[in-house]
Amino acid sequence: MTSTSVATATRVLEKTRVIVFALKAGGTAKTSSCTSLAAILGGRGYRTLVIDLDPQCNTSHVLGYSSFGENQLGITDVMKADASLSDVVVEARYQVDDIDPENPAAAFEPIPNVFVVPGNIDDLDIDEAERILNDSRSADAYWLREGLAEMDGQWDVVLIDCPATYGRSTVTAFIALDKDVDGEVLPPVLCTFKEAGALVRLEKKLKEIRDLRKYAIKGIAPEMKRVLACCAPNSSFGLAEHRQTLQEIQDEYGDILLPLVHWSGEMPKIYRQDCPVPILAPNSMPTQEYKKVATALGFPDRS
Repeated sequence: MTSTSVATATRVLEKTRVIVFALKAGGTAKTSSCTSLAAILGGRGYRTLVIDLDPQCNTSHVLGYSSFGENQLGITDVMKADASLSDVVVEARYQVDDIDPENPAAAFEPIPNVFVVPGNIDDLDIDEAERILNDSRSADAYWLREGLAEMDGQWDVVLIDCPATYGRSTVTAFIALDKDVDGEVLPPVLCTFKEAGALVRLEKKLKEIRDLRKYAIKGIAPEMKRVLACCAPNSSFGLAEHRQTLQEIQDEYGDILLPLVHWSGEMPKIYRQDCPVPILAPNSMPTQEYKKVATALGFPDRS
């Protein structure tokens, strides 16, 4: 990478807000939070790019890509250095009609201002990110950082959904955050003791990355600036354990805790319907609460 391209990468990312959804714990509402905020930010007039790094591809499904079109490229093509990040960007969408095999795209409506770099669940390489990224013939550790740099000024915000590990693909998302980037690692955490303990491990991992000389000299400095508590107990849901854990999260992280997102039966429907909750249930409690989260993150309505 030349000195010119390094400067470009830094300059571009100064224009774009980057939020990385990461926590080493499964089922922590990373996907539901990422897709909900994407739909809300798009509706508020922010050009939003979502990048699906999770091999489960749930974010891709919710944003309209449970199956790929013929010859459609996905995230693994970028990892293998067979395509650039910009090559695989597609418009996020949701299904509104039965699919006609002759014209499948006609069954979908676009989600305003939202685009996605999807993962293909049927790609034989989708579970091989660690192997691919360790192959010298594939993209290096800076592929995501450089791919964002190439899309100069196209996005107001980039949302990255990571797998529930701190493997190489998640680290590439962390590497996209340097001291000049308006960005952060945002962990959505469920109100259980197991998930709350994962916050401590995330902070430790981010410190390890910041302390590595090879990253420090490039100014790479991923930080957890805020915490998003999801599935918070309410009057109809929650055991004493949930309430105790929520209190512990509030005590430990209260100064950086975003507005709560409470448990709701609407949230699991996004996976069956392949549609973000703000579109599926625009008047629901989680939609209203995620709108408060978006505002707290610094995204007022500008549509």
